[in-house]
Amino acid sequence: MDLFADFLAWAWPRHLNPISWYIRPLFFLPIAYFCWTRRPAGLAVTIAAMLSSFFWFPAPAPGEIDPKIAGVLEMEKELFADPTWITWVTLPLIPALIGGLCAAFWFRSIGWGLVVIDGGLALKIAWTIANSGSDGLATVLPLGLGAIAMTAVIVVIARWKGLRLALRG
Repeated sequence: MDLFADFLAWAWPRHLNPISWYIRPLFFLPIAYFCWTRRPAGLAVTIAAMLSSFFWFPAPAPGEIDPKIAGVLEMEKELFADPTWITWVTLPLIPALIGGLCAAFWFRSIGWGLVVIDGGLALKIAWTIANSGSDGLATVLPLGLGAIAMTAVIVVIARWKGLRLALRG
Protein backbone atom coordinates (compact mmCIF):
# COMPACT_ATOMS: atom_id res chain seq x y z
CA MET A 1 0.00 0.00 0.00
CA ASP A 2 2.94 2.36 0.63
CA LEU A 3 3.96 1.99 -3.01
CA PHE A 4 0.53 3.22 -4.12
CA ALA A 5 0.62 6.11 -1.62
CA ASP A 6 4.11 7.03 -2.80
CA PHE A 7 2.95 6.95 -6.41
CA LEU A 8 -0.01 9.22 -5.63
CA ALA A 9 2.25 11.61 -3.71
CA TRP A 10 4.49 11.80 -6.79
CA ALA A 11 1.70 11.96 -9.39
CA TRP A 12 -0.82 14.28 -7.73
CA PRO A 13 1.26 17.49 -7.98
CA ARG A 14 1.68 16.85 -11.71
CA HIS A 15 -2.08 17.01 -12.05
CA LEU A 16 -1.79 20.70 -11.09
CA ASN A 17 0.00 21.37 -14.39
CA PRO A 18 -2.52 23.28 -16.52
CA ILE A 19 -1.25 21.60 -19.70
CA SER A 20 -2.80 18.34 -18.53
CA TRP A 21 -6.14 20.13 -18.11
CA TYR A 22 -6.07 21.27 -21.75
CA ILE A 23 -4.82 17.97 -23.16
CA ARG A 24 -7.22 15.54 -21.48
CA PRO A 25 -10.46 16.54 -23.28
CA LEU A 26 -8.69 16.17 -26.63
CA PHE A 27 -8.41 12.42 -26.05
CA PHE A 28 -12.06 12.23 -27.10
CA LEU A 29 -10.95 12.74 -30.73
CA PRO A 30 -8.84 9.57 -31.02
CA ILE A 31 -11.46 7.69 -28.99
CA ALA A 32 -14.08 8.79 -31.55
CA TYR A 33 -11.76 7.85 -34.43
CA PHE A 34 -10.93 4.38 -33.10
CA CYS A 35 -14.60 3.68 -32.42
CA TRP A 36 -15.64 4.95 -35.86
CA THR A 37 -13.01 2.73 -37.52
CA ARG A 38 -13.76 -0.08 -35.03
CA ARG A 39 -10.20 -0.58 -33.82
CA PRO A 40 -10.40 -1.85 -30.23
CA ALA A 41 -6.61 -1.93 -29.76
CA GLY A 42 -6.26 1.76 -30.62
CA LEU A 43 -9.23 2.54 -28.39
CA ALA A 44 -7.68 0.66 -25.45
CA VAL A 45 -4.33 2.41 -25.87
CA THR A 46 -6.04 5.82 -26.08
CA ILE A 47 -8.10 5.21 -22.94
CA ALA A 48 -4.99 4.03 -21.08
CA ALA A 49 -3.15 7.16 -22.26
CA MET A 50 -6.05 9.38 -21.17
CA LEU A 51 -6.16 7.78 -17.71
CA SER A 52 -2.41 8.23 -17.24
CA SER A 53 -2.16 11.72 -18.73
CA PHE A 54 -2.63 13.51 -15.43
CA PHE A 55 0.97 12.74 -14.46
CA TRP A 56 2.77 13.13 -17.80
CA PHE A 57 3.78 16.71 -17.19
CA PRO A 58 6.13 18.10 -14.57
CA ALA A 59 4.68 19.50 -11.37
CA PRO A 60 4.52 23.28 -11.58
CA ALA A 61 6.68 25.32 -9.26
CA PRO A 62 4.78 26.50 -6.16
CA GLY A 63 4.52 30.09 -7.49
CA GLU A 64 3.11 28.87 -10.81
CA ILE A 65 0.11 27.03 -9.39
CA ASP A 66 -3.25 28.61 -10.17
CA PRO A 67 -5.05 28.79 -6.80
CA LYS A 68 -8.39 27.96 -8.46
CA ILE A 69 -6.95 24.81 -10.06
CA ALA A 70 -5.43 23.88 -6.71
CA GLY A 71 -8.86 24.42 -5.10
CA VAL A 72 -10.59 22.15 -7.62
CA LEU A 73 -8.02 19.41 -7.16
CA GLU A 74 -8.20 19.72 -3.39
CA MET A 75 -11.97 19.22 -3.64
CA GLU A 76 -11.43 16.14 -5.83
CA LYS A 77 -8.80 14.79 -3.44
CA GLU A 78 -11.18 15.21 -0.50
CA LEU A 79 -13.97 13.43 -2.39
CA PHE A 80 -11.71 10.45 -3.05
CA ALA A 81 -10.10 10.44 0.40
CA ASP A 82 -13.43 10.54 2.23
CA PRO A 83 -16.09 9.47 -0.30
CA THR A 84 -19.64 10.63 0.26
CA TRP A 85 -22.79 9.56 -1.53
CA ILE A 86 -22.03 12.25 -4.15
CA THR A 87 -18.77 10.51 -5.00
CA TRP A 88 -20.47 7.12 -5.35
CA VAL A 89 -23.32 8.54 -7.45
CA THR A 90 -21.23 10.69 -9.79
CA LEU A 91 -18.14 8.51 -10.23
CA PRO A 92 -19.93 6.07 -12.58
CA LEU A 93 -20.73 9.02 -14.85
CA ILE A 94 -17.11 9.04 -16.05
CA PRO A 95 -17.19 5.54 -17.59
CA ALA A 96 -20.76 6.27 -18.74
CA LEU A 97 -19.48 9.32 -20.64
CA ILE A 98 -16.68 7.30 -22.26
CA GLY A 99 -19.11 4.45 -23.01
CA GLY A 100 -21.64 6.86 -24.52
CA LEU A 101 -18.94 8.43 -26.67
CA CYS A 102 -17.76 5.00 -27.82
CA ALA A 103 -21.30 3.82 -28.59
CA ALA A 104 -22.16 6.97 -30.52
CA PHE A 105 -19.15 6.72 -32.81
CA TRP A 106 -19.11 2.92 -32.99
CA PHE A 107 -22.66 3.05 -34.34
CA ARG A 108 -21.65 6.02 -36.51
CA SER A 109 -23.88 8.72 -35.07
CA ILE A 110 -21.91 11.93 -35.31
CA GLY A 111 -24.79 13.92 -33.86
CA TRP A 112 -24.99 11.77 -30.71
CA GLY A 113 -21.21 11.84 -30.46
CA LEU A 114 -21.29 15.62 -30.36
CA VAL A 115 -24.11 15.57 -27.82
CA VAL A 116 -22.08 13.25 -25.58
CA ILE A 117 -18.86 15.27 -25.93
CA ASP A 118 -20.39 18.71 -25.44
CA GLY A 119 -22.98 17.59 -22.88
CA GLY A 120 -20.42 15.58 -20.92
CA LEU A 121 -17.95 18.44 -20.74
CA ALA A 122 -20.71 20.90 -19.80
CA LEU A 123 -21.82 18.53 -17.02
CA LYS A 124 -18.21 18.22 -15.81
CA ILE A 125 -17.95 22.02 -15.62
CA ALA A 126 -21.29 22.28 -13.78
CA TRP A 127 -20.40 19.44 -11.39
CA THR A 128 -17.03 21.01 -10.60
CA ILE A 129 -18.54 24.43 -9.95
CA ALA A 130 -21.28 22.87 -7.79
CA ASN A 131 -18.71 20.99 -5.70
CA SER A 132 -15.89 23.53 -5.48
CA GLY A 133 -17.63 26.89 -5.80
CA SER A 134 -15.93 29.67 -7.69
CA ASP A 135 -12.73 27.61 -7.97
CA GLY A 136 -14.67 25.39 -10.39
CA LEU A 137 -14.66 28.25 -12.89
CA ALA A 138 -11.05 27.23 -13.58
CA THR A 139 -12.47 24.33 -15.63
CA VAL A 140 -14.49 26.54 -18.00
CA LEU A 141 -11.58 27.55 -20.22
CA PRO A 142 -9.81 24.18 -20.69
CA LEU A 143 -13.01 22.13 -20.99
CA GLY A 144 -14.83 24.81 -23.00
CA LEU A 145 -11.95 25.15 -25.45
CA GLY A 146 -11.71 21.37 -25.64
CA ALA A 147 -15.42 21.12 -26.49
CA ILE A 148 -15.16 23.86 -29.13
CA ALA A 149 -12.02 22.34 -30.68
CA MET A 150 -13.45 18.82 -30.80
CA THR A 151 -16.78 19.97 -32.17
CA ALA A 152 -15.04 22.02 -34.86
CA VAL A 153 -12.71 19.18 -35.88
CA ILE A 154 -15.54 16.62 -36.02
CA VAL A 155 -17.85 18.94 -37.99
CA VAL A 156 -15.10 19.87 -40.46
CA ILE A 157 -14.15 16.21 -41.01
CA ALA A 158 -17.81 15.20 -41.36
CA ARG A 159 -18.44 17.93 -43.94
CA TRP A 160 -15.23 17.08 -45.78
CA LYS A 161 -16.16 13.37 -45.92
CA GLY A 162 -19.81 14.10 -46.73
CA LEU A 163 -21.06 12.50 -43.52
CA ARG A 164 -24.39 13.43 -41.94
CA LEU A 165 -24.47 15.26 -38.64
CA ALA A 166 -27.61 13.43 -37.57
CA LEU A 167 -28.63 11.87 -34.28
CA ARG A 168 -28.73 8.47 -35.91
CA GLY A 169 -26.10 6.42 -37.66
